[in-house]
Amino acid sequence: MIRPSILFCVAISGAVGAAQEFHPSIPKAWDDRETTLFELPLAQADRSPRYLSAKEYYSIPVRPAYRTYPYYAPDKEPAGYWESLHQKEPEIVFDPAKLRTKEDWIRTGELVFEAPLVFIPADAARARYQANIRAVPMPTTPEGIVPSWYYVIRKKGVVEMGFGSCAECHIRVLPDGTPVKGAQTNFPISQSSAWRWPLLGPGSQVVQRKRDRDFAPWAANQDDWDRMTLDEITRRTIAMPPGVLEREGTSTKHPVKFPSLIGIGDLKYLDATGLSRNRNIGDLMRYAIVNQGMMSFAHYGDYYPKTDPPGGNTRYSDEQLYALSLYLLSLKPPPNPNPFDDEARRGQVVFERQGCAVCHPAPLYTNNKLTPAKGFKIPDALRKSEAIMDISVGTDPGLALETRRGTGFYKVPSLRGVWMRSVFGHEGQAASLEEWFDPARLNADYVPKGFHLAPGPIEGHEFGVRLPAADRMALIAFLKTL
Repeated sequence: MIRPSILFCVAISGAVGAAQEFHPSIPKAWDDRETTLFELPLAQADRSPRYLSAKEYYSIPVRPAYRTYPYYAPDKEPAGYWESLHQKEPEIVFDPAKLRTKEDWIRTGELVFEAPLVFIPADAARARYQANIRAVPMPTTPEGIVPSWYYVIRKKGVVEMGFGSCAECHIRVLPDGTPVKGAQTNFPISQSSAWRWPLLGPGSQVVQRKRDRDFAPWAANQDDWDRMTLDEITRRTIAMPPGVLEREGTSTKHPVKFPSLIGIGDLKYLDATGLSRNRNIGDLMRYAIVNQGMMSFAHYGDYYPKTDPPGGNTRYSDEQLYALSLYLLSLKPPPNPNPFDDEARRGQVVFERQGCAVCHPAPLYTNNKLTPAKGFKIPDALRKSEAIMDISVGTDPGLALETRRGTGFYKVPSLRGVWMRSVFGHEGQAASLEEWFDPARLNADYVPKGFHLAPGPIEGHEFGVRLPAADRMALIAFLKTL
């Protein structure tokens, strides 16, 4: 005879198991109506991107997500590792039919985060990329793993190197070698790319590809691409420190610093220029689509960039995008090593006394608003629909007005996690908080320690710059505890 207490336990166990089942309602990521609503118009509204229709988008084949394997820096690879890769079978790691709980979806979303879009034969490229790392050293884990590069097996016996994953631009290695996924990268992506350009063929091909990625023919102060040289593009790219990139839609004159994705669910706008609204998980899925290839298919008025999208003519499935978005929303920062000591407490008083909380209120340390770039006239329609401050902080307007990501605005960034960031300003002109609050950066002959093409001031956001030195240091100590 089965005792009632056992039946009760079995019933409770079944109820708990059922409660853990997760049956997500996955939104249609590429919806014709939503794709016209999730982005702000560009500063020149008639040049705002026109994307593929939903019918065209969903006719593109889905890209499988294959298991990845670590890439090791030269002289760190375990004995026999390279040979063992050639014996492995291909393994597709994303199968929504096998996902039972929300935690399953999040864990699998991490695999999508790491899934490369671009593959090159490793047998031919291995020596070249080892030379690349020797010339432009990469941060590594204590085991010598380069966290943003991967080996992939899509066919047994054929090892490929994989690039272009979300992780490549959103992972940071801390001083102790700990990789932090979702954080602002500290990989020298720009310098590494520039090192490889001479190996890619004639310089004119590189220049043309850069032109297609960068050109915004309607904007003022465009480069004279008819006279652009590979040497000049290389000079500009090498000037981009780790964490700064000429990503598609920006330019070598106005690159952008990488954002941290940790805490992304709390932000109302994404990208430095607030280009993407972040109203729900569907918007986050669309943000991933656009930044992982869809920009290559967009028309900007009568201009079509004609660039080859990463991943070729393939796309994520909506299930992959949903899992990826759940993973991004789950990201948490690592423990902050900076103590909230007497100096930080004094800095908090300075922060409050100086009115910093007007734009950066706790607990998010952003008011989630947009501020107009210098010289931009706010359209009346956007005044009604968006969270806009009517004050410009005077930073360089180039990114906001002269690029295909330029909305005429900059978003008010969150100050959470500034302790593990290494470039500041929309284009990464300052290399540290200390430099950002140094009054010398406003001088006409100043030489920035971050991205710059010539001496000159780091313009704008003068708040806190003219404080006494002791107050500035205390303020910085407080900010590093956030």
